[in-house]
Amino acid sequence: MVAESVDDNTCFSATLPSISAFEKQMLDPTNAQVSRYQNTYFMDGGNRFISLPTLGNTNTKAASHISRLFEEWLENKIYRQPSSNPVVYERLPILEDSVELLAEDVLNKLKSRPATMTGMSKVLVKVRTGHVYTYHQLQDGQPLITEDMEDFFQQFPLFVEIMIYTMGGDSYCTTPHASGDSTDLLLTVENATINPENPYRIMDEIYI
Repeated sequence: MVAESVDDNTCFSATLPSISAFEKQMLDPTNAQVSRYQNTYFMDGGNRFISLPTLGNTNTKAASHISRLFEEWLENKIYRQPSSNPVVYERLPILEDSVELLAEDVLNKLKSRPATMTGMSKVLVKVRTGHVYTYHQLQDGQPLITEDMEDFFQQFPLFVEIMIYTMGGDSYCTTPHASGDSTDLLLTVENATINPENPYRIMDEIYI
């Protein structure tokens, strides 16, 4: 497993490709080998959330499985907040958690069911969380929120966005793996308040 600190963008491994090169390849909009999926969960700060898939997703079986696995993690994180300790209960789940611990927690969830990666040589999972006013911004920094969205965002003012990029097994010639029984997984986690536009990155090789 390879991880970066929040302020370190250079990290290499003898067996895994460099994080920066891996991310650049998966985010290349001209790369026809990469399928993209996005989903956003809006939360009320308690134990309710609403899922809003993004239109135009080029979904794959692997992305669907990863998305469902992430949603299981999210439900567990929100619904199982301890209520006996009022100090703990008042903390906002996910948003007030350590970015590094969140990344390790999500990675462990994804690794718990390696079969979800079957047929994939590379997977990039990007997680971003924050207040809705940091969800998407215009060039002048103003939040991209219209009047008809105000009521909804007052009820669900927090968000967690997941973007999944998958590359099929036919691309193994670009990686050091020859057996086809493992997947290179890069997970990035960004908190729009703690580490905006500088996500924490953690990379691992998942054996199917």
